[in-house]
Amino acid sequence: MEVKKTNIKNKKIQRKCELTESNSKKNKLRLNNIVIKKIIIIILLILLYILIFYIVKYIKGKRVCLCAVGKKENLYAKEFINYYKKLGYNHIYIYDNNEINDERFEDVLQDEIKSNFVSIINYRGIRNIQCRAYKDCYEKNNKNYDWLSFFDFDEFLDINAKNIQEFLNNKRYEKCQNVKINFLFYSDNELLYYDKRPLQERFTHALYGHGNNYFIKSTVRGGLKTNYWSVKCCIHTSQMPIYACNSAGQKISHGVMGYRPIYKYAKLKHYYTKSTEEYLIKSSRGSASANVGWNLRRKKFKFGLYFVYNKKTKEKVELLKKLFNMTL
Repeated sequence: MEVKKTNIKNKKIQRKCELTESNSKKNKLRLNNIVIKKIIIIILLILLYILIFYIVKYIKGKRVCLCAVGKKENLYAKEFINYYKKLGYNHIYIYDNNEINDERFEDVLQDEIKSNFVSIINYRGIRNIQCRAYKDCYEKNNKNYDWLSFFDFDEFLDINAKNIQEFLNNKRYEKCQNVKINFLFYSDNELLYYDKRPLQERFTHALYGHGNNYFIKSTVRGGLKTNYWSVKCCIHTSQMPIYACNSAGQKISHGVMGYRPIYKYAKLKHYYTKSTEEYLIKSSRGSASANVGWNLRRKKFKFGLYFVYNKKTKEKVELLKKLFNMTL
């Protein structure tokens, strides 16, 4: 009898141990499942963060700024700024190269400056500053932007895309570090004098086939090393060791010209002379890229240059001679 009771007791103890061991295994398994679930959740959150990061960066858009040197451009500044704002640019840096006592961009761009869309950098009264200004703009801002464009106030980028972000995000430019866009020059539309209409409304006659359409301007990728640049080295003309391509994404050599224009994807509409009267203002102000005086030799050169882009008429010749105060 006692042996029987002992066996029964042992069995109960054994069963209790088995239950305890079983419960222990279940608890361990449950804990393992919880840990695995947590790890999976963490991995999914990391993947979600990466996905959101790339959506914001590549779908919502890259950060793009524009660097421009300006002198006596107050008549055109609003149109220029509004155009590039609509095109999707995030910021515009204007290097003010007016004379010390001349007009100021602040007089016509107060709202744009207050909204932090435009920054004015003081280069007033300094000669031959274009390359220096471009270099300064890139060095100070290339870490804050994915791309930096370098255009003048008479140059309007026309792209086959909704905005500049979509344009530069295209696979064509994956390898590109410098996207070079060809000019498309426009004539004076037979206009002798300035009027208040926008440039793109007044001047509609494009000079397709013109030899100077081979000239280019650059949009450069941010984050590149700048230790091989010099003050004399313009970004769109230099022999910098970076991967340059045209608007079709094809690799090209460095230089300011020499590329057959491809307008399928982009063109830089260049209103170089505007009207006859406005051409005098442009000519007499001097150049941001050259230290030259306004002498008779330069007047004759500028006089002839006007008719490289425009039809020669008696009215234009007489007006230019009068405005230039020349006897030819």
